[in-house]
Formats: sequence, structure tokens, C-alpha cells
Amino acid sequence: MTVGKRIKKIKNVLNITSSALAKRLSIPLRTIGSYERDEAPPSEKFLNAMISQLHVNINWLLTGAGQMFVNSKDTDDLLYISKLQDKFSLSDDEIDGLIDVLECSASREMILRFIQIKKGDKEALDNLIYNLQGIKAIYG
Repeated sequence: MTVGKRIKKIKNVLNITSSALAKRLSIPLRTIGSYERDEAPPSEKFLNAMISQLHVNINWLLTGAGQMFVNSKDTDDLLYISKLQDKFSLSDDEIDGLIDVLECSASREMILRFIQIKKGDKEALDNLIYNLQGIKAIYG
């Protein structure tokens, strides 16, 4: 299997288009196409972006040896994010914003309270209202 075919396989596994890959890696779309057609070897910028953004095992990409991704948890996370993006028609910017919100402990706590409220937890609702009143007092 060629490097170009392995790039296509990564896109297939992650369920992303060439355009989405190009945008995510900040690489021109035509460059992605030339790599997929094996017209040019991948640049250092592309390889570094594949490592940092998609956790691709570069050894696998270049030689076919080893696993496609460096860490299977990363692969699972990327697949789940891709499913969320498709299910809710989220843009890449919205996905990045969602991840930022979830990485903030205060925001994550707020979301978890909403989940508790949905399950009927009145105390969680009272706590949420109390916190929102505090936020309103601060930001008015």
C-alpha cells in the first residue's frame, strides 16, 4: 500500500473529507490531493501536523509498519468527536469550542449539573440556579 492510499485510509477511518483534512492541518487542498495520488512525498509540515493533530503513527504512514495511530484512546476520541460532529452538524470551530468548554472544570461541572437535572435531581437544579444568580451578580 502506498503513502497516498494510507492517507486515504486515515480519512476513511476518521470519516473526514480531503477538504476537512486540509483545513484541520492547515495544508492546501491541492497538496493533500498530490499526496493521495502519490505525486509528491509528504512534507515535514504535513507529517508534523498528522502527528500533532491526528496522532497518526508516522512509521505506519510512511512504511505501513505498526499501528495506524500512536494511541488507540486517541483514535477512539477522534472517532467519537467525528460522530458528534456529524450527528449535530457541528463545524470544526464549534467542535474546538466544545472541547474548550469540556476542558474547563467549571464548565464541565455546569454541564454535569444539567445532566443531573435532566435525571430529576432537584438539588442540582437549586445549585445551578444559585450559581447562575452569582454569575448574574458579577457580570450583571
